[in-house]
Amino acid sequence: MKQMKILQLIIILLLSIVRIPICAQEFGYINDSDGYTNLRLESNGKSEIIGVIITGQVFKYYPDNNSDWWKVDFNFLTGFMHKSRIKDFNTVKFEISRYFQGYYSADRSNVELGEGNNEELFMVTQNYPYATMSAFCEQSNEIQDFLISEFQSPIHDLINLQLIYSRLRSEKITCSEILKITNAIKRAGKSIGLEIIDNDIDFNKIPNENMPNEKYWGVNKYFTESILGKPITYYLNNSQIDRFSKMYYQGQFKIYDNSETFAILDSVMTVNNETRPFYFYIFNSILNQSDGAVSEYVAGICLKYLEKMPCEFLNYCKNEDYKVSISKWSRYIGFQLDSKKEFEKIQALIDKEVSNRCLEFKNDWDILKNEIKTKIEE
Repeated sequence: MKQMKILQLIIILLLSIVRIPICAQEFGYINDSDGYTNLRLESNGKSEIIGVIITGQVFKYYPDNNSDWWKVDFNFLTGFMHKSRIKDFNTVKFEISRYFQGYYSADRSNVELGEGNNEELFMVTQNYPYATMSAFCEQSNEIQDFLISEFQSPIHDLINLQLIYSRLRSEKITCSEILKITNAIKRAGKSIGLEIIDNDIDFNKIPNENMPNEKYWGVNKYFTESILGKPITYYLNNSQIDRFSKMYYQGQFKIYDNSETFAILDSVMTVNNETRPFYFYIFNSILNQSDGAVSEYVAGICLKYLEKMPCEFLNYCKNEDYKVSISKWSRYIGFQLDSKKEFEKIQALIDKEVSNRCLEFKNDWDILKNEIKTKIEE
């Protein structure tokens, strides 16, 4: 009898455990008009930002009826996001599937309706690439063929075909017919003189030593809404900016003494005026936390950058977007120089450049060069 009671008690305990509500894993997209949402370390709006997720990127989330902040797994990071910023993947997929069928059945003699549907097709694919592919794979052959013809013929010139192509290629293909979409977009680009680039876009492919984790040295700690008047998403969606630099900003890449990190640092020397503001932001962020061999490499780039683009540097120093530390830059530059005499040669060239191109920064340059001289002496 005693054994029977013990057995009954065990069964009751097991049943009670089964009834404990478990937060089921779901997949989602961000729901944010800014084009990105912050991922926070803890479940509140004042917690440290550990990364950002942009429109088009899928993540795992765990609904919790007892909280407005839901746990999120985004590739290499785990954090929290407010539930209002999460849009369920299956809901998005259902809406896209219904849109496909409505587009196919619409009156094709209505030019205005056709143009609107065509534009929406590309925007939906850009914002929800994986859901678009999943919905496409479930359509009939007739609808698929129709959609492929539309992908091949974008109505508006402002559609970002490269971004759409890259986002589709970065997702795992769900059916063989998806290749028809990417090929159609390539043909669409060719028809307007745009070469669609096949670059390395596997977001999950990263050296082990560059794998990030929360509160670990070497991950990005500096996030912003804009750089020089352009929203941060302008740069994160720019196909001319390399993958690892974007990943570093998003909290998905940890700097380390290796070629991948050095390539990110070298990017600040690019001649591309459109992308350099972002690369300077990344470089300055890494400078603020570098040490060891990374610091030695950073110091070399600091001196090269100042020599090549002194006016730009002085301008960035005054811009609140960057929060440049003159003391840190001076220390790194001074570290690269053996003596004041060596610096005098560089100083003479920069004096001339400042006088000819940015005389308004002369006082700022005088302060900086005196600071560098002080660091050389230390």
